[in-house]
Amino acid sequence: MMSLFDPFHGRINRLQWWLLQFAIFGIAIGGMITTIFLFADKNSSEGSRTTGEMISLGFVFCLMIYMNFSTCLNRLRDTGRSGFWYLTFLLPTAGTGLMVYFCGIERGKGSSPSIWTSVRPEPVPQDQHTPRTTANGPRREFGRRAVGTQSR
Repeated sequence: MMSLFDPFHGRINRLQWWLLQFAIFGIAIGGMITTIFLFADKNSSEGSRTTGEMISLGFVFCLMIYMNFSTCLNRLRDTGRSGFWYLTFLLPTAGTGLMVYFCGIERGKGSSPSIWTSVRPEPVPQDQHTPRTTANGPRREFGRRAVGTQSR
């Protein structure tokens, strides 16, 4: 949880990053609902905001950006990138895609394999194939000529 507020906390893995992103989203929704209940004025005209609403929404927005910055910085460090990559996340079209790929999909350097990937076992060496023989000589297999017989 310290990764939410400390951009230099340390390394976090992909699962922690995703969980923290959901926590940030929940905190943002909770902050907006709290703003509605505490500062909304029922008698004001539609589309107008009170001073308390503006300050509260600004605080929630800044808190959300700071928590996202902290978690992404910790995760970017885990993937071997500097914090300047966070500036690319601010690009209008590609920023979100880059953030999700760099922080949520790409494995970090030196991180352990995901629990979702299957590990292939080493192939077991098998004995050399010996052709089967019958009483009349080597057995013919479909599509092959038997060893030792010649067709004339």
